[in-house]
Amino acid sequence: MRHRARPLLLPLVPALLLFPVLAAGAPGVWAQDASQVTLLAPGQDPPQMTVRGQGVVEVDPDRARIQFAVETEAATAAEAGVANAELMDRVMASLRTSEAGREARLETSGYQLQPRYGPMDRDRGREIVGYTARNTLQVITDDVEAVGRLVDLALDGGANRVAGLIFEIRDPEPHRLEALRRAVAQARTEAEVMAEALGMRLGLPAHVEGGAQRPQPRSMFQGFGPQMMMAAEAVETPVEAGRQSVTASVTIRWVLHPEGG
Repeated sequence: MRHRARPLLLPLVPALLLFPVLAAGAPGVWAQDASQVTLLAPGQDPPQMTVRGQGVVEVDPDRARIQFAVETEAATAAEAGVANAELMDRVMASLRTSEAGREARLETSGYQLQPRYGPMDRDRGREIVGYTARNTLQVITDDVEAVGRLVDLALDGGANRVAGLIFEIRDPEPHRLEALRRAVAQARTEAEVMAEALGMRLGLPAHVEGGAQRPQPRSMFQGFGPQMMMAAEAVETPVEAGRQSVTASVTIRWVLHPEGG
């Protein structure tokens, strides 16, 4: 009876130490070294090598979503609602006075009208002492440089809270695909160098796994109220969008052939 030869696991640590410059030589690309090469006995399947690679693309956001809240209080629900509507009209008018505001998209993202209760009374319980109306306006702009001006305009118009600010990438797909290309290219470069160091030639990939994630919108802050209003009175509110990372990773198992074979 013939016995199948057991695979021999050959660690690649010495080979990897000879080529530390690979990861540093590819800007914007991160790579993880291969952990091992599996060599099978002659006459069996060809030897194979598994390499992992990672690609990263840094992207400047090109869209911002700002949420402004207008809160008003009054003795009755109707009075709170009317006061809120008037104040929100002034906020929207203020935003539309600038070119950035006219090109932005304005939409209501929430509205609440709730009673306010006084202290607990042993005999009467908690009584309604007034009402609070809260209207949230979302401003969507593709001019991220204008975010600071839009914040100032809304606060000047009467908004009393910045409820949120998110930066995002309008079309992340091209950046996602580029990150994937970089990850594959890095894996191939590492595999070619290691195959050469082993005295072998890199063949076709036998198995490929991987993908790239779409970047998540980047939230800057939430719930800024009086502090931001005080800052906006002096100078234009400074806002930096930063950059977002699009990351891809792949794991490729390559077939190895004898050099010259």
